[in-house]
Amino acid sequence: MVRRLILAAALFLAACAAPYNLPAEDRADIATRIASFERAFVQGRTTEIINVIPPRMITAIAIKGGVPEKTLRREMARSTLKATKEVKIISFGMALDQAKFMTTSTGRPYGLIPTQTVVQIPSSAQKLKSTSATLTLEDGGKWYLIRIDDSRQIDLLREIYPDFAGVTLPKGTTQVIG
Repeated sequence: MVRRLILAAALFLAACAAPYNLPAEDRADIATRIASFERAFVQGRTTEIINVIPPRMITAIAIKGGVPEKTLRREMARSTLKATKEVKIISFGMALDQAKFMTTSTGRPYGLIPTQTVVQIPSSAQKLKSTSATLTLEDGGKWYLIRIDDSRQIDLLREIYPDFAGVTLPKGTTQVIG
């Protein structure tokens, strides 16, 4: 009996995060998306930053907030611009070559891309280094990027994409480096 339970648990876990061999075309699409996002992030082009988020997530946030999507996008762009002005970006990068690609229990492909950001707070000499993973997933034939270092973001992800309920997502870290 115990042996069956262990086997069932192992099969469940394997189904929730089965390795995935990412096709070259998809890797190229993700690489293009990352490069565009990195340029936009460093240059503070907020509309492009927001466009990496899956439309279903934007729609869900708008509905929850009781605002039109257009208004939400404008406010997200404003907030992002404000946040990028409050810190100096020293470096930012996603390591697609180190990403792990898997599938959810429903077969949805996704990837966890190691991401590192170093910022300096202008009012001090203090630098912060954040190390996390960025989730990439395909929706409607297009790859998107999602921050997963915030529990509210993860909750929303799992609400919109229930097949991520059984997926363990890595926690990020932030440390003072100078």
